[in-house]
Amino acid sequence: MAKIEPLPPATNGEPRWRVKWIVGYHDNGKPKYKSRSTRSHREAVQLRAEKELAEAPKRHNFKPRYKQSPMLEAVAEAYLDTLENPPIGEDKPALSTRKQAHSIIANHVVIPELKRERLKDIGPEAFRKIYQRCEALGVGASTRNHALRLLKCILNFGVVSGYIPFAPDNPIKNKTTKKERRLAKEASENKFYTPNEIFTMLAAADALAKDENKQVRRTWARYRPMVYFLTYTGARLSEARAFRRQDYRPTEGRVYIIESAPEGDDDDTSTKTASGRRWVPLNPELADVLEPWLEAHDRELVFGTKTDNYISRTTLYPRLLEPLKDKADALAEEGSHPRYVHVSRDRTFHGFRHHFAAWLIKEGANLKQLSSYMGHAKVSFTIEVYGHLFEDDGHELATRMTMRRSA
Repeated sequence: MAKIEPLPPATNGEPRWRVKWIVGYHDNGKPKYKSRSTRSHREAVQLRAEKELAEAPKRHNFKPRYKQSPMLEAVAEAYLDTLENPPIGEDKPALSTRKQAHSIIANHVVIPELKRERLKDIGPEAFRKIYQRCEALGVGASTRNHALRLLKCILNFGVVSGYIPFAPDNPIKNKTTKKERRLAKEASENKFYTPNEIFTMLAAADALAKDENKQVRRTWARYRPMVYFLTYTGARLSEARAFRRQDYRPTEGRVYIIESAPEGDDDDTSTKTASGRRWVPLNPELADVLEPWLEAHDRELVFGTKTDNYISRTTLYPRLLEPLKDKADALAEEGSHPRYVHVSRDRTFHGFRHHFAAWLIKEGANLKQLSSYMGHAKVSFTIEVYGHLFEDDGHELATRMTMRRSA
């Protein structure tokens, strides 16, 4: 796999780039590289494409290179490089996905017992070693299963690269225990804000927007409509941060969710999945709060900064969510409304999204509507996450299923 690297500028100040690709491996498993410098990034991209196309026939006309079979550590490094520099025709994974892969491979896949193993010597026992190590460290089922999947991905990459003839299968069939499944179910049922918690937080947002302190009022002039937006659309926090003025379409009665704010140095603004580009019905209570805020400024990003940039994700927890919960708890202490309650401190912004899904189900949304409004790629995923919220009144269903003819 070829990758592009920036070089120090030339003496005349012109930028330079280098294309580097693997041509083999040393005895210690480290890859051997060849490289060529270019004068522009476009030229580097073209050269990398040529190298990828030249390499493709070799991968299809497979000839095992057992003598050059590299170590697992080196192949894992090459696999991670393809995530950062994907081949032509493949999308680059989201930054969070790439970071997670780097972390899990470093800590739970390339473990001391396996890192120096030649790829050709990796067998089904490797999956068991990773499973047992994760259990010994007390790693959660989700991370452990992700580690097993990533090992399979690395082995498949070794097959495509011609180092092994086939990738061994994972022999562990039951990847989660009964206890883990029970705990996962309990956790999924406890990650929602309750209706009364949402009611209290909306009241808290209203109160903060009318606070005696001028700076607090100014801050919550923006945060208040953002809280309402999260509540009435089920948007992810990154989607709310990227919400643009033109995507609010009251004449259609819709709110369009088109983009997602990039993370770190990533410049990808696409939603989490293709199905993430969606619309949700415009709730009148959202319109009542959002429209005055849109009239108060002329920026493109509805919840952006004064310079029309994405609002920082890291600042929203200490500046929005925590003060919101503090105010909600203060309202609960006052007891001025029977629905005011203390808000759970272990819930995140994603709790608004889960509440929206539960709210849709309670109000009678069908699976197609729920999956569409939540932006899920598959209805099966919607059922897996929210299926337990649907009522299971089998007796009532049976009484409605009749062939009896009227007299």
